[in-house]
Amino acid sequence: KLCDLWLNPKQGTDAALAQAFSHVIIKEFYLKQPSDYFVDYAKRYTDLPMLVMVEGEGRELRAGRFLRASDLTGNLEQDNNPEWKTVAINQHGELVSPQGSIGYRWGDAERADKGKWNLEARDGSTGAEIDLALSQKDSGETVEVGLDYFGGDEHPYFTAVAGDAIQYKTIPCRTINLANGQTAKVVTVFDLMVANLGVANGVGGQHVTDDYNDATVAGTPAWQEAITGVSREKVIQIAREFAENAHKTHGKSMIIIGAGMNHWYHLDMNYRGVINMLMLCGCIG
Repeated sequence: KLCDLWLNPKQGTDAALAQAFSHVIIKEFYLKQPSDYFVDYAKRYTDLPMLVMVEGEGRELRAGRFLRASDLTGNLEQDNNPEWKTVAINQHGELVSPQGSIGYRWGDAERADKGKWNLEARDGSTGAEIDLALSQKDSGETVEVGLDYFGGDEHPYFTAVAGDAIQYKTIPCRTINLANGQTAKVVTVFDLMVANLGVANGVGGQHVTDDYNDATVAGTPAWQEAITGVSREKVIQIAREFAENAHKTHGKSMIIIGAGMNHWYHLDMNYRGVINMLMLCGCIG
């Protein structure tokens, strides 16, 4: 199946379009009727299961940096470059350092983790196969995190959609103990992405919705329509068909982009939006 989509939205709006595509894909192929292929791909080959620390106090809570092995007691048994090894939670609810992060690339020639800079789904300490958790919904904990919203900024070349500059969203989390004796709340990249796309994830909160036609929530097909002029129906159809084809063929959906996008400032965000679609649908590699 080959779909050729030529869109010419107003300048600077492609990222909103890509965000709405991802909104549909996350809702339909990860939350409502999960694609086994997509979920397995995301766990193995993306950073969606990795844990991010929530930083700040009260209404200043924000998503901070990745949790690292060096933050945990005993460096999570990672003596080589623990500050460069990201952490996730396995199928048993345990903190693990999946092999493959940059900390596994460098070190002494005789280091214990030599050769583990790869994308095999294994524990960096034991070598055991691991099944990482994409979400922390089973923890029963949530945290309200402030996420930046720029779509309300007025600009001569951008149709703004009003909204709070900081949008507080309820995100599943887990409280862990750190090596320094303190505790920290951590969230997965996946749960952060779901919240940032405005997809209702069953944990309540503001600025999320289960309705594609809710133009007040950033990330929905209706929201992007107000910015780009592309109909919500087309966005839903294209995202659904792109993902359905990738699901059936195990990743054989393609996006071709010319160099023209790179001629504009900040177009890295458009590329990131497109790469999100490819990543979520297991189309890379």
